[in-house]
Amino acid sequence: MANNIRKIILADCQKQELIVDFSEGFDGLEINVGKGANLALNLINFGESRNGKIVAKVEENAELFATMADFSNGNSRLNVAINLVGSNARGIWRLSALASNNDDKKYAVHFYHLAQSTYGLMDNYGVARNSSRLAFSGANEIARGAKKSKTKQNAKIIVFDEGAIAKADPRLNIDENEVEASHAAVVGKLSDDHLFYLMSRGLNLNQAKKLITYGYLLPIANYFHDEALKERIAKIIEERV
Repeated sequence: MANNIRKIILADCQKQELIVDFSEGFDGLEINVGKGANLALNLINFGESRNGKIVAKVEENAELFATMADFSNGNSRLNVAINLVGSNARGIWRLSALASNNDDKKYAVHFYHLAQSTYGLMDNYGVARNSSRLAFSGANEIARGAKKSKTKQNAKIIVFDEGAIAKADPRLNIDENEVEASHAAVVGKLSDDHLFYLMSRGLNLNQAKKLITYGYLLPIANYFHDEALKERIAKIIEERV
């Protein structure tokens, strides 16, 4: 895997917006966000699923804002490690994933708070349909000495069909007292009341499921800065569901 790694390096105080397409055939990303720099990273995969790895280093007073829309087909494993190494470093990760048919997708996202007053936010949202498998594993670690750090993790998966299997495994590893840390995980089937309401408005069962899926996955587009890509995300979701 290490043979085809892309590197993204931001110099101190640099600000940049990037779009990276995981379907282009590389194996991973190495990211370094220099002191006071700001990277808005939009990740997409609308093709075939691929295994991958992302390792990021965020330095003092810097921010990494990473957003991923993964509506690919097939099986994949993605490992993400965001290292907040400088004081006041910030890392934000938002994922929207769709698993359908016989897809088997696993995402492992880790935040490492290694300095004082760091901030980490992880939001993983997914939909599992048909006979697919979807798993989110998240870990937020605050090291000793990383006082006044804040970390939060959210995971939510909606299971649409009886044959689909979903799992969310959030963890907090805290080695410092003066911090704020929380996590929440919800895995559950589609609300019967929600379906009934939509069907009472004239939709059949399949139409109601599609509408709910679309409404659940589409908000990820709000975090993408390219208008054409936002439209593409909406179109891909509509096609896949």
